[in-house]
Amino acid sequence: MAVVLDTAAHPAGDRADLVHEVIANSGARTRVALHAPADSVDLRADAWEAGPVRVLSTTGTGLTLTRTGRDVNRDAPELVALGMSAGPCRYSVGDRTEAFGLGSLFLVDFATPYSFAHAGPRGTSFAAHIDHAQLDLGVDDVRAAIPRLTANPLMPLVRGHLTQLFAAIDEVAGIPAVAADVGAATVDLTRALIVSAAGSRRQRDVLHETLRAQVVAHVRAHLRDRELTPAGVAAAHHISVRSLYTVWGDRDGTLVDWIIRERLERVRRELALAAPGLTIFAVARAWGFVNAAHFSRRFRAAYGMSPQEWRHWSRSRATAGD
Repeated sequence: MAVVLDTAAHPAGDRADLVHEVIANSGARTRVALHAPADSVDLRADAWEAGPVRVLSTTGTGLTLTRTGRDVNRDAPELVALGMSAGPCRYSVGDRTEAFGLGSLFLVDFATPYSFAHAGPRGTSFAAHIDHAQLDLGVDDVRAAIPRLTANPLMPLVRGHLTQLFAAIDEVAGIPAVAADVGAATVDLTRALIVSAAGSRRQRDVLHETLRAQVVAHVRAHLRDRELTPAGVAAAHHISVRSLYTVWGDRDGTLVDWIIRERLERVRRELALAAPGLTIFAVARAWGFVNAAHFSRRFRAAYGMSPQEWRHWSRSRATAGD
């Protein structure tokens, strides 16, 4: 986590100017109006990196953020933000203004004039910032989607994902591999939401890719579950096993083979670090393997040595490094 702004660390008389300065240097020209007298401003902003996604949290004094047409003409970063407020807020784009309540989700395009305002003197909001290059979408697609998001059938799915991401962002960002996976899933879901709302002809392909990303994220989150099966994965995503196999395709072999490879890699990493008293199969069992002989065969086939040989080699290497 990086602390972007913490007015509590500065004299009260300097805080309002500090907020304006930080927002002015954020990369997108934005006008800010604080919902409190200058000498009582209390605002904190934190940022995290989750792979290709930057998560930003602000809490404290309520504010209004505005980008005018002139601001957009001066700088128009190809960036979108999926925002969520922890309280009432108003969001305006063009001649359309919507009032949102707790947990509502809205899409901000920094290449389009907008205004966002907390409804009260204090507010908390979260945003996931994603570059257009990651989404592989044009500005027209994003603009077409903005007024159509509320009723889109994918909205509950994306809202649920972001709610969990914001709640667990410290843990997610703390593990680079997890952050990369979760960030990639966030990009895929955002792309699907925009394409679906905009009515793009790419909708079917994007939704297909998004579901596959969800399957990957689900499997990686449940690798320790010995009951992890294609049937269970399909049920978790409300599709048939046949549809699951269609979504998965054959780019990584079968889904079952990919699950085994992912588990083997987790075991391989852990064996290099596990305490000497912990048996090899205890580690393997923790990652979902139920048969020692089957595990050993698959490990040797994948890495060209037995689990015991790998543990001995990796520890010898670590000792030599000391």
